[in-house]
Amino acid sequence: MVKELRRRQAIKRWLYSYPSLFLMLLIAGLLVKGAFGIMIIERENARKAEALEAAAERLALHEAALNQAIAKLQTEEGVIEAIKEKFSATRAGEYVAVIIDERAKATTTGQEGKVWYQKLWDAIISPR
Repeated sequence: MVKELRRRQAIKRWLYSYPSLFLMLLIAGLLVKGAFGIMIIERENARKAEALEAAAERLALHEAALNQAIAKLQTEEGVIEAIKEKFSATRAGEYVAVIIDERAKATTTGQEGKVWYQKLWDAIISPR
């Protein structure tokens, strides 16, 4: 009985010694670090999954638009309209009116006669 008591006390003394406590803290720290690493990876993967779902949704919408365009091109009116848009073509008896807006002329800033350092100075000083 005395031997058993001494053996238990020796085990307790070893478990509560500074090196063993340090070793247990080190193991616990490594476990916590691993858990945090897994949490970070899980959050990153969740973000990537959301991005992939959004991309899949955009692609589905794009596919629907393409299918609609294909369906439109399978009709005679769709083909004629596409040819008119791409090649600016007209059928016999059709006319195209081109309207030019004369107000859309290029304007000058009035800095053509200035030297580069005068333009730089005006750019620095001019209020916006």
